[in-house]
Amino acid sequence: MTPARAAHLIDAQSACEQRGRLVFVEVAPWRVMAQGPDPIAGSIPGAVRTSVRSDFAGIPTATSGHLPLPQRADVRAALLARGVAPTDDIVVHTRRIEEWSSATRAWFTLTWAGFPSVRVLNGGLPAWVRAGGPTTLHHETPAPAPVSDGFAPQPPPGPGRRVLNAAEVLEISHYGTLLDSRPAGSYNGARDNPRSGHVPHAVHAHSAELIAPDGLLRPPAQLRKWFLSRRAIGSHEVGAYCGGGVSSSLLVFVGALLGQRVGLFVDSWSAWERDASLPVEQGATASRSTAADTDCG
Repeated sequence: MTPARAAHLIDAQSACEQRGRLVFVEVAPWRVMAQGPDPIAGSIPGAVRTSVRSDFAGIPTATSGHLPLPQRADVRAALLARGVAPTDDIVVHTRRIEEWSSATRAWFTLTWAGFPSVRVLNGGLPAWVRAGGPTTLHHETPAPAPVSDGFAPQPPPGPGRRVLNAAEVLEISHYGTLLDSRPAGSYNGARDNPRSGHVPHAVHAHSAELIAPDGLLRPPAQLRKWFLSRRAIGSHEVGAYCGGGVSSSLLVFVGALLGQRVGLFVDSWSAWERDASLPVEQGATASRSTAADTDCG
């Protein structure tokens, strides 16, 4: 495993072996991602329960998307109140494989807020159970972390921490590579709705394609090939967006694993479509891959 991959991702077997020194954070999605009851009744023992809406998103405004970033101080306070300190080795995970990007939204927000060690559990709770990890139906409330939180005044720059505004999105769409992680129907738009579609020149890059049927991230070679086919690896600027900055956070996360910085337009389409001054393009757009890129099929 490369240093970049090890810094952001942990496999279930390693997490089970190291669970005594890890702090697990279970992340609930902002909306229902799958029908039916949970296939797994319990949780990882001691896991801190959070949700995208209440812990990793702020209050929407008239000009923001529906899941804007919260204030850094609010993120820190919310985790400290649950006993999670900046010195902890944090592992975020979701209960279902359909919710993968909720874990990467938590990873993005926590690292942006200054937590220095945050990894995503590959495959989430299902992978943990397959690896023989214990579960419990009993939920414990951890004691609050010390008031002196120990955070650095400003998180250091690095992969996965650049937050884009609309002007930067337009610039990247023209001179770099802008990835749209939504399903094809949302990307293409509807003829009867002129404010549906995508940012002009954005490349369709449905983030769900990065997850294998077993709920694990696809192998590194496949991930790199997928990014290359969309001209999303290189020294040029790369950005990503979706509806509200959740599914596109998975593209930012995988970019970090590959050593590629990907900026995140957190406000995403939920803000873009409401601003009549911003351009919209409809229909399928040809890939911006170079002749040397490999088509993933």
